[in-house]
Amino acid sequence: MFKVSQEIYLNSSDSANLSNIYGTYKKSENDGSYAINERKVFVSPEVSDTKKISILHFPTDPLQINQVCEFIVKKNDARGNVEAQLIAPSGKKTILHLHPTDPDRLTVRIVPLETGSHKIHVRFNAVEIPQSPLQFDVCDESQSFAHKLPVFSSDASKVTYRGIGIQSISLHDKNEFYVDASKAGNNILFIGVCGPRGQCEEVAVKHLGQNNYYVTYRVQDPGQYLIAVKWGDEHVPNSPFSLETN
Repeated sequence: MFKVSQEIYLNSSDSANLSNIYGTYKKSENDGSYAINERKVFVSPEVSDTKKISILHFPTDPLQINQVCEFIVKKNDARGNVEAQLIAPSGKKTILHLHPTDPDRLTVRIVPLETGSHKIHVRFNAVEIPQSPLQFDVCDESQSFAHKLPVFSSDASKVTYRGIGIQSISLHDKNEFYVDASKAGNNILFIGVCGPRGQCEEVAVKHLGQNNYYVTYRVQDPGQYLIAVKWGDEHVPNSPFSLETN
């Protein structure tokens, strides 16, 4: 005997006489039997099955319009059907095709046609998986470039430096100098040391805090060297430095 509106789950002992389906039940007015409302039957996976579904290689960076992107839905031995639906910023809904790459993996391909925030609803046996909806952003080419390369406010002319390693070079020993960009705004410090055979064997830059840096390098070949010190896209004063080994 089932309770009113009781859900009977798949593969449970309560569903043995219902051919592994469950429905919403109510008592008939005429007799003591129970009937399924409007003869509609709803099938539910085990609660743990939706948690088995995993998403692989989903994009974390913004996509561009018309950029082809793929990700994987892995079933991890869960039995049932997977479906995916894309919802664009305009509200347009698109059913996504899932291509089976092996018995346990499905490949989903997306080609966004609008800029903005998109959502993908992934369902397993009509039940939303815990990670759903998946979200990603789409931008045009100029927005994508601006996203990856932020604009810094800096002045390389205010960068100072000190240390013997910026004045002379010792063979086989560690050469060192300091760069102070604390008054030069925010940017990225680039160091290059080039000698008779190209780039030197070892260059290390350590950030000491507040845009102060400790630079070390080693060279193995005698001769003339150039040391380039750039704060962002601009050389600091007197860079590149021309030095000769002792």
